[in-house]
Amino acid sequence: MSVRADGTSLAHETTLSSSRGSRERLLSLKAIGQKGQALFTTPNFLLVVAGFLLGRAAVLEEIAPFGAVFWLAVLREKPRQSFLVAAAVLTGRATIESVPAALYLLGAMAAVWLLEGLCLRLAKRRLPLLLATAVLVVLSHNLAVISSFTLLEFIYLGLEIAIGCLAAVVMQPGLRLIKYLPYSRDRPGLASEETVALFLLCILTMFGLKGLAVAGLSVEAVVSLLSLLLAACLLGAGWGAAMGIITGTILGLGNPLFYLIIGSLSFCGFWAGLLKPFGKWGCAAGYFFAIPILFLLAAGDLSGMYWREGLLSIILFLLIPQRFLAKLPLQLQKLGLTGCGEAEEKSRLMVSERIKQFAALCKELSLGFSQTSAGKQAQVENELTPLLETLMNRVCRSCLFRRRCWEKDRFSHHRLVLDLLARAETDGEVAVAHLSPTFRERCQQPEAFVRAINNLQEVWELNRFWEEKVREGKELVSGQLEGLAQVMLDLADQVDANRFPPDVGEQAPLFHLEIGVAQRAGRCQQVCGDCYSLLDLGIREQVIILSDGMGNGPRAAEESKATAAMLERLLEAGFPKEVVIRSVNSLLQLRAGDETFATVDMALINLVEGEVELLKIGAAPSFLKRGRDVYKIGASSLPLGILANIEMERYREKLHADDLLVMVTDGICDPDGEIPWLPSYLKQMESSPSQIVADRILDETIRRNGNPLRDDLTVVTCRPLRLKRDR
Repeated sequence: MSVRADGTSLAHETTLSSSRGSRERLLSLKAIGQKGQALFTTPNFLLVVAGFLLGRAAVLEEIAPFGAVFWLAVLREKPRQSFLVAAAVLTGRATIESVPAALYLLGAMAAVWLLEGLCLRLAKRRLPLLLATAVLVVLSHNLAVISSFTLLEFIYLGLEIAIGCLAAVVMQPGLRLIKYLPYSRDRPGLASEETVALFLLCILTMFGLKGLAVAGLSVEAVVSLLSLLLAACLLGAGWGAAMGIITGTILGLGNPLFYLIIGSLSFCGFWAGLLKPFGKWGCAAGYFFAIPILFLLAAGDLSGMYWREGLLSIILFLLIPQRFLAKLPLQLQKLGLTGCGEAEEKSRLMVSERIKQFAALCKELSLGFSQTSAGKQAQVENELTPLLETLMNRVCRSCLFRRRCWEKDRFSHHRLVLDLLARAETDGEVAVAHLSPTFRERCQQPEAFVRAINNLQEVWELNRFWEEKVREGKELVSGQLEGLAQVMLDLADQVDANRFPPDVGEQAPLFHLEIGVAQRAGRCQQVCGDCYSLLDLGIREQVIILSDGMGNGPRAAEESKATAAMLERLLEAGFPKEVVIRSVNSLLQLRAGDETFATVDMALINLVEGEVELLKIGAAPSFLKRGRDVYKIGASSLPLGILANIEMERYREKLHADDLLVMVTDGICDPDGEIPWLPSYLKQMESSPSQIVADRILDETIRRNGNPLRDDLTVVTCRPLRLKRDR
C-alpha cells in the first residue's frame, strides 16, 4: 500500500509540475505577444518608414544628415523606439550608399548614445542638441579619410553639419505628434513650429524616394506629382504653385532641366488649383491641359519631364475616394494651413446657422414673456376670486344667512363687495355707513365685514403692486431677449457676408474730438450728483453720455453713475439704441421701492461721416455753435425710471469742422428749464479750446446763480477737428 501510495503521489506531482510548466510557457508566450503587439503599432510603423526614407534622403548626393538627425530626435523624444528607428536608418543608408557607410553611421550613433548617457548620469542633463548633431554628423564619416579632404569636401562637410543642426531644431517638435497621426479625433491643435516640423518631414521623406522605381516608373516622381495635385485640390492655386516649386526642386536636383522642371510644375500646380471649384476632374484637367502650353513655352525641349509618372499620378488622384478628400480639409485646418475654402465655407455656414437658431430661440422667449394670458376683466375676476373666498371664510363662516348671501344672491353680493372695494380704493377705507340699509339689517356682523373689506383692500393693493413689478420684470427680460436676438441676427448677417469689421482696410475717421468737461457740486455737497462718460465704439463712433441723478450728493451720484454704466455696457454689447433705453428704464423702475430717477443726454458721433445723433430723455437742451450761429436742441420727455413707456427725443445733425456742441445738466437752467442767456453768450465767445469754453460757461453760471448753488452743474463741450493726412 505504501509503494502504491508513493507511486500515486509521484504521478500527481509530475502532473502538477507539467501543468505548471505549460502555464508558465503560455504566460511567457502571452507576454511576448503583448510586447510584439506594443512594438508593431501604427506610430512605430510610421517612425520606421520615415527612418528608412530619411536614411536614404540626400541633397546633391553628398549631404545626407537627415536619417542620423531623425534618429537623434527619436532618441530624445521616444527612447524606446530609437533602436527600431536606428535599424531603419541604417538600412536606408546601406541601400543608398554602401554597407561600410552604414557601419560608420552605426559607430557614430553608438558614440552619441554613450555621450548622452554619460551626460545624463554625470551632469543630470542632456548633451546640447547642436553639439550632439555636429558630433553625430562628423563621426558618421570615415575619420581617416577626413584628414585628406580637399577644401570643397570640407565645405560640403560644414554645410552638412549646418543643415543637420537646422533640421534637428526644426524636426524635433514634430515627433511629439507622431502618436496622434492615426487618430484624427484625438489630435490636438498644432502650433506653428509643429506644423513646420511635419511639413519638413514630409518633404525630406520625398527626397528618400529618389532612386526607387517600379516597372521603370520613378516612385519619387509619382508621389511628388500626386502630392502636388492634392495640394492644388485642397488648398487652391497658390498652394498648388508653391507645391510645384517644392516638387520641382525635389525632382530637378542634379537635372540639367532644373529650372524648367520647377517652372513647369509650378505652372501645372497653379492651373490645377485654379480649376479647384470643379472638383477632382477640374484639377486633373487643369494639370493635364497645362502641358501643351508648356510645349509652346519651352520650344519642345521637354524630354525629361516625367510624362508617364504624371499620367499615373493623375489616374491615382482620380481613384482617391471623394469621402477621403472631403475629410482632408478639416485635418489641414488643424495644421494651420489656410486656403481650405470649402471647409471654411462649411464652418462659416454652420456657425451662422447656429447663431440664427439661437436668435430665433431668444425671439420666441421674448414673445412668451410679452404675451398676456387673458383679458383685463378675466384677470380682475381671477384676482378677486381668492379674496372673496377669504372674506367668506373669515367673516361669514358661522353666519346663518351665509348660503343666502353667497349662493342664492351670489351676483348681487359680489357686486356689493366689488363696490366696497372700489370705494376703499378711492377713499382709503370704508365704514359701516357705506353699507346699504338692507345689507345692514340682514348682516349680523357689519363691523367685522367692513374691517375685512379694508384688510382685503390692502392685500389686493399689495398683490397688484407686486404683480406690476413682475410684469415690469417680464417686459425687461422680453426687451433684453429681443435685443439679444437682434444682436445675434446682425452677427449672423456678418458671418454670412464674411464681412467682420476689420481694423485695417476700412475707411479711416475724418475727425477726432476735442472734449472739455467742467463740474461743480451743488448745495454745499462734496460729491457732484451728475455723471458723464466717454465711450469708443470701434474707430468709427464715439459716444458722450451725460446723466443727472435725482437730487444732490452721493445718492444722486450713485443713480447717475449706475445709469451711465448700464448704458455703456449695453452699447458695447451692440444692442440697438431703443432697446438700450428701454432696458435701462426698466432696470431703474425695478430697483429699490423708493423713487429712482435719472436723466440721459447722449450724443453718438460718427467720426467717418461727421454726423451726430442726440438722444435726450428728461435732459436739458443742448446747443450747437457754427461760426456765429447758435442752434438750440431741446427735449421735453420725462426722466428714466418714472414711466414704463418713455418718450425719447432724437435729433440728427451734420457736423462741420470746428463746430462746437455744448451739453449741460439742468443745474445750468433756470426754474422753467430754459437757458435764455447761453445762446447769446456763445455767440459773443471767440473760438477757444473746448476745455476753456466749458470752464467759462460754468463760471458764468455760478456768477449768475450765486452761492450756494441750488443744483449740481455739469458742462460738456465737444469740437470735431479734421484729421490731417500725410500727402
